[in-house]
Amino acid sequence: MPPSLRASFPRDVLQLCDEFRAKGARVWIVGGGVRDLLLGREAYDFDLATDARPERVVKMFKRTIPTGIAHGTVTVLFRGRGYEVTTLRGEEGYADGRRPDHVEYVDDVEDDLARRDFTVNAIAYDPAADALIDPFGGLEDLEARRLRAVGDPLARFREDGLRILRGARFAATLEFDLDPETEAAFGPSLDVYAKVSRERIRDEWVKAFKAREPSRAFEVMARTGILRVTSEVLGRFAEERPEDFTRALRAMDACPRDPSLRLAALLALSVADDQGRASPEASAAFAEDFVKELRGTREERARIPRWIVGASALPPADDPVAVRRFVQRIGREDLDPALTLAEVFAEDEAARRRVVEVRETTRRELEAGMAVETRDLAVKGSDVIAALGTGPGKHVGVLLSMLLDEVTLDPSKNRPEALLAIARELEPRARELAAK
Repeated sequence: MPPSLRASFPRDVLQLCDEFRAKGARVWIVGGGVRDLLLGREAYDFDLATDARPERVVKMFKRTIPTGIAHGTVTVLFRGRGYEVTTLRGEEGYADGRRPDHVEYVDDVEDDLARRDFTVNAIAYDPAADALIDPFGGLEDLEARRLRAVGDPLARFREDGLRILRGARFAATLEFDLDPETEAAFGPSLDVYAKVSRERIRDEWVKAFKAREPSRAFEVMARTGILRVTSEVLGRFAEERPEDFTRALRAMDACPRDPSLRLAALLALSVADDQGRASPEASAAFAEDFVKELRGTREERARIPRWIVGASALPPADDPVAVRRFVQRIGREDLDPALTLAEVFAEDEAARRRVVEVRETTRRELEAGMAVETRDLAVKGSDVIAALGTGPGKHVGVLLSMLLDEVTLDPSKNRPEALLAIARELEPRARELAAK
């Protein structure tokens, strides 16, 4: 940072602090924003700590949200952004492994910093004095790129079970090493971690997936037991098939920084067949269940399994019909993610070249106007009904699917007159299939 630390902070944040002081309250900038600025990283979120009680904070500003007012936190809306403001506090008892049973407000910012998770997150900036407050050696740990708990690691982690997962995540996002004493407290805290909600776990996973090398987080999870508590299947995957697990981690790192795609890479080899070999189909089935359990979106639950299966079943690049069927099976939207997944798992140059060739062939076919779905046909159901003089029914949908298959074999047939002539020939068979 420059000699004047104040110049490093966004103007709006500093002006919000000025507002607090003008209203007679002390205020400090705390948390990840301070840490990231000290590391020379772009900082997005800036939290504030104040000696003003939450009820007073609400009265001080026109627009506030009582985000966690029972535990001292209010979100202040200032110039189009929300800032989390927490009253200086100490905490006692964590029966649910997440929230303190009792909050006691304090007057000393150092007492407040003492309840935070890691020393690098326990540095405060006092804008009035233009000075840092670092009672637990966070600056030294930033310099050493070390992740160390504030005070007694076991006490910190048993206060909030999510903290050990945050430690694993920070190992990836900050690219720091865990202090040995801090890591040693992960195992004895797993019972508290087991109480953490899936939503909070998902949030940490998503943040980890955005790291340059998310594998750093999952290596920590695997060796400390976090992964097995999160998922018995993934825990066995890491412990019983370490070579496949390492391969999945390397593939995950090689993926673009898209959380869904990186999750697919992690899960792609997760389940083995009876011979101990990774099974794409079984892994895809597990992925669907796990994404749901991890509170993923409905879209992720549908798409990630398709990517896993598609990446494992590439067609011969020189077989246009096989390529067309591949595209139809995967779908336009899922084609690129499936091919990207295949590429990051390619084990040699020949495998990588095959992915490139399939990608090029699919591009040519799509540019040539290949029919991926029945809606890409030159005729609609209403056209078929009118031309054949038949009424609506299931047989029309069957007939359109049969026409799509014909066009897949020979794209030149995708013309109205040709398709309607074929439809007349196939109608009896379509009715027969529809009746079954």
